[in-house]
Amino acid sequence: MAGENSFFNPQYRSSVYANGQLRISTNEGILTLTPFGPKMVRVALTENGELQRSYAVVAHPDTAGVTVRKDKNSVTMNLPSLQISVLRNPLQIAFIRKGTTDTIAVQKATFSKQDTAGFRFRLQPREMIFGGGERAISMNRRGYRLRLNNEAHYGYGWGEENLNFSVPYFVSSNEYGILFDNPSIGYADLGKKNANTMELGATGGQLVYYFLAGKTFEKLHHSLAHLTGTQPMPPRWALGNLQSRFGYQTEQQARNMVDSMRMAGYPLDGIILDLYWFGQGEKDWRMGDLDWFKQNWPTPKKMIADFKKEGVHTILITEPYILQSSKNFPEADSLGILADDESGKTGIIKNFYFGKAGLIDMFDPVAQDWFWKKYNKQIKNGVSGWWGDLGEPETLPSNLVFINGKANDVKNAYGLVWSKMLHDKYAANYPDVRLFHLNRAGFAGSQRYSSFPWSGDVGHTWAGLKAQVPVMLGMSMCQIPYASSDLGGFSIGKKDEALYRRWLQFGVFNPIFRPHSGTAPPEPIHYSDSTQTIVRHFIKLRYRLMPYNYTLAWRQSVTGEPLASPVFYKSAYPKKYWSNNDLYYWGDAFLVSPVLEAGEKSKDILLPRGTWFNYFTGKEYDGNGWVHYNLNDSTIPVFVKAGSFIPSVPVFYSTNQYSSQQLTVDYYHSPEIKQAEYTMYEDDGHTRDAYQKGEYELLHFTQRSNKNGMTFRFTRDGGHYSGAPKNREMQLVVHHAGVINTVQVDNVQIPVNENKEQSDYSAELKDDNLVIHFPWKMSDEVTIQLN
Repeated sequence: MAGENSFFNPQYRSSVYANGQLRISTNEGILTLTPFGPKMVRVALTENGELQRSYAVVAHPDTAGVTVRKDKNSVTMNLPSLQISVLRNPLQIAFIRKGTTDTIAVQKATFSKQDTAGFRFRLQPREMIFGGGERAISMNRRGYRLRLNNEAHYGYGWGEENLNFSVPYFVSSNEYGILFDNPSIGYADLGKKNANTMELGATGGQLVYYFLAGKTFEKLHHSLAHLTGTQPMPPRWALGNLQSRFGYQTEQQARNMVDSMRMAGYPLDGIILDLYWFGQGEKDWRMGDLDWFKQNWPTPKKMIADFKKEGVHTILITEPYILQSSKNFPEADSLGILADDESGKTGIIKNFYFGKAGLIDMFDPVAQDWFWKKYNKQIKNGVSGWWGDLGEPETLPSNLVFINGKANDVKNAYGLVWSKMLHDKYAANYPDVRLFHLNRAGFAGSQRYSSFPWSGDVGHTWAGLKAQVPVMLGMSMCQIPYASSDLGGFSIGKKDEALYRRWLQFGVFNPIFRPHSGTAPPEPIHYSDSTQTIVRHFIKLRYRLMPYNYTLAWRQSVTGEPLASPVFYKSAYPKKYWSNNDLYYWGDAFLVSPVLEAGEKSKDILLPRGTWFNYFTGKEYDGNGWVHYNLNDSTIPVFVKAGSFIPSVPVFYSTNQYSSQQLTVDYYHSPEIKQAEYTMYEDDGHTRDAYQKGEYELLHFTQRSNKNGMTFRFTRDGGHYSGAPKNREMQLVVHHAGVINTVQVDNVQIPVNENKEQSDYSAELKDDNLVIHFPWKMSDEVTIQLN
């Protein structure tokens, strides 16, 4: 980097296109442009043209259809769908939609000042900028200067700009994205210092970014998925109710909780044990021991086995810090697997909350092997998943040195490498097991390693709840699809029944459902009967929607499609409302507007164009306008888009009981929808790479309508898997069906509203909803005709 107060724009000297790269020699180094597909390019400024490996990117250069031409003013690289024009003097880069004169964006400068260097881009007057990872602020981040630094904020709420998982990817309302591929501590000035400039800078590392263009936000997101990867399928149990708290302090307390939740009628798939599993807490933290504190957990292996018999998986917390008082510190110190200080000796962190400690050098293969042995011991005891805490790392003195660089230069990659270590070790040692790893820190690309981030130590406050929609969507837009929160809030606040209800209602439409708290009770059994009735209903709803949510997980793993997305990703929506912080899509069918204010009695909600239905009452709404929604305690505003298929199953209490043999398919009819289709994904719920192995099935539902009626078809394809139903008992519910005179399933004519005993077929029209029962042999197709 240049010296203090030095600003520079590289000056063009010469250029050459060879081996799929455009290399431009400048007085400041080599500017290299490398295509990564029809509308994606990497731009790098380095001393000699050599690049360090990327933590974020897995895609390879793709130069198909690329041409380069020169004239006296510029050098232009033409991709199939994007034109990149490098102006010689002053040296700037313009990104232009192919076949148009539409300049999408301009990189107007490269700079170095004091201890930072980076890129500057021109911002258009009404351009909005989204993304950046976890930010408890407005969806539109323009006007902010955000730190690119994974950092913990205890008890945060609305307005916290920087959190545990920053991702240097930013999406423009002009339908382009920029990934600043640098894991060093840095910043993103999105028009704060200069209203017309986006400045991305870092304190170290190389100057590299990827520019992505797309005609739609969904296509742009697919390009990002291609660049950084998708999330592997989670185990099905991970989408269930995972009960957590800070913390269950004894084996008996944990057993009591599971028994009480079962007796109270709550579905439950996991118990998450905090740091008391290896110590007593404040009197004796024992962080780094990574083994059971037998005084309080006398029979952990039996406990884990007992839980698993009930369908409850055990997840343990781990941290990368080893206290000097830990039994494992001498060994870790002697092996040299802890980060060093400047002198080359083990660096001791003196201001760490839990005591003086060393930090595992997660970049060191020897340290990874040592750490894995601690994991593997507990996996053999039956542990099903992991909770990685403090992985920012939470306390990281700048004088620490890892095997691959100084602390500040690689800090943001630490959590990613931790997740990668677990992912790779599971793949090598347990190749058929799907990894579940809650990890609150990481970098772009962490999703590839089965990382399930949560949003840190949020306050048990309404401000904490309000923060969660933009946090979740900010991560989702960065291709980190499973961001969630401590449902109910973690810290500071007191028990608040209304807040608890609203947070858990919202959580049903989140990627992960995990109540957790350190101040107020996180388990519903500690709340009033009225609150329990509401929460129990919503948790059961989460379970009934398992086929829908599991299909979302499959679609993410295959295409990179987000589970939760901003409204403008999937619908035409007025631009002035794109920064909406309390409305989002859950998949394609649901539009969710959680209740985020204390005592809120009503909401005004702007629905996208089309016909929408209240999911809980069936009330119909015309979209493309505001609706006034009167709130009640029992539900939150959830709408279903006309033309949607939603599969569901009868309620069950653990995913080890899951079956789609009895399958309900709700179809939301509106006359303007002439055709609709949906594909539901199924496998055994636990085999790694089941889809790639052909151990799955796809259930296809289609609807076609005309003036004579509607036709539904049910077809199936795919391979076979353990536990697959040979036949299904189907229930098709056509909401707002209108006048129906005849129902025919294949060649079977079914009278409407005539119950026939001993018949597998029936049709009932009630409150404008047509309910049809019929059998489906998996070797056959089924056609249903409504007239």
